[in-house]
Amino acid sequence: MGRDWTKPFTEKDLEELRTVFRSMPTYNEEGWIRSDDVWALCEGMEYHRTNEELASYKDYWDKTFGGIISIGNYVKVVDTAHNTSKWAHALADGCDKDGDGFITAAEFEHLIKMCVVNEPRMKNFPYDVFKEQIDKTDGRMKVDDCVKWIQDYLTN
Repeated sequence: MGRDWTKPFTEKDLEELRTVFRSMPTYNEEGWIRSDDVWALCEGMEYHRTNEELASYKDYWDKTFGGIISIGNYVKVVDTAHNTSKWAHALADGCDKDGDGFITAAEFEHLIKMCVVNEPRMKNFPYDVFKEQIDKTDGRMKVDDCVKWIQDYLTN
């Protein structure tokens, strides 16, 4: 499935991705795999990453989805990889565990760790400034506002 990951997925690409996903050792009829398959999944998609990056991906799925990668969530994240804003939003939505449109500082910190793996410009993200801002509220922030922080940081 060699592809240019900076470009949008075509329907053919998405079907190839689903085929690779369904070939994973832990795939089941409910449409999910265990996060332990992330190495084989990325290899099958010819998405070459370091062991450190793959461990971060596994950590994201473990902490955000209890070690379960559903085909729907996976396609949503991967299908937006070419667009940093949409990709960050897909990851942030995943961090919003109760689906109320807000994430906590701890969830945002986890989101930033995932962003750093894929977006080198995020390595110096001013997390402390964000933490101060979120501490001024009830300890959580709207997903859209978190994504805006990321977008603003990347465009400045």
